[in-house]
Amino acid sequence: MTEKKKEKERCVCHTRRSLEAISFHSDVRGRLITLSDGGRRVTREVSSFCHGLTFSARPVERAEKVRLRVERSDGVWHGALRLGFAHVPPEETLLPPLAIPDLTDSPLYAAVLVPEHFCRPGSELQFWLKKNGSLRIRCSSSRRTHTVPTTLNPEWPFWAMIDVYGQTTAVTMLGSKMKRWIITSKSCPAHTHIKHTENKETQEGEKHVSMLEQRNLRNHQLDNTDHEASDCEECVVCYSDVANCRLSCGHKCVCTPCGMRVHMMFGTCPLCRQPLVPSIPMSTSVHPSSTKGHTVC
Repeated sequence: MTEKKKEKERCVCHTRRSLEAISFHSDVRGRLITLSDGGRRVTREVSSFCHGLTFSARPVERAEKVRLRVERSDGVWHGALRLGFAHVPPEETLLPPLAIPDLTDSPLYAAVLVPEHFCRPGSELQFWLKKNGSLRIRCSSSRRTHTVPTTLNPEWPFWAMIDVYGQTTAVTMLGSKMKRWIITSKSCPAHTHIKHTENKETQEGEKHVSMLEQRNLRNHQLDNTDHEASDCEECVVCYSDVANCRLSCGHKCVCTPCGMRVHMMFGTCPLCRQPLVPSIPMSTSVHPSSTKGHTVC
């Protein structure tokens, strides 16, 4: 009984103000990475210093601090963990051996080299994207922080990127936290929810989700009414994904990743060539019974 109470206190994923549980992506990872502990831990084979790229399973919010613990380090290699964020969804990323420079050559990715003394076994790290787009890292063993500017837009969707590189061979996800005014919202690592807390809040959670779905459906219908420009079923840039991103000119003609690239690299609509005003690509979930999802770019 005592143990159950203790577990219940540790579970923070069943309150209104909590963050969604976070884990490593189960399908997108380097070829030397193995996943364990319910999606909480990643381990890289020591046969090489690279091919250890991993991502978060869900997008991260602005100023949400992703928390990790270094579990194992191998002194054979030089260098250590690389941490950063990516605008491109993990499922659409062709995994290279290294995050730096293979991915960071693109403005849609950003990562930093974590100092080796930050990555000793047992060290806990936090990293997050600030409102100004800077990437900040903090280690539990030091009060100092490591901050670098990036080309990322904190208003766009982004995923955490963890490259288990060099000396670092095993990392555990500890969850995340984010300060909201006078409170701090937290998430459990992975999906380690405590079962006996689910029954008490299932009805409340379903009600909350239902309200969000209704609101998103209304927004979707309003957006379709406001824009008179014709819609395309297929992205006119990559010709492989559904065109679910509406540009500021009114054309819904690109997928979300291509919409980001068009904004950053060209600044004009690929159909009408009108200049695109600075706006925020936002993914809006729609009820499954409605039509295709709608994203405004």
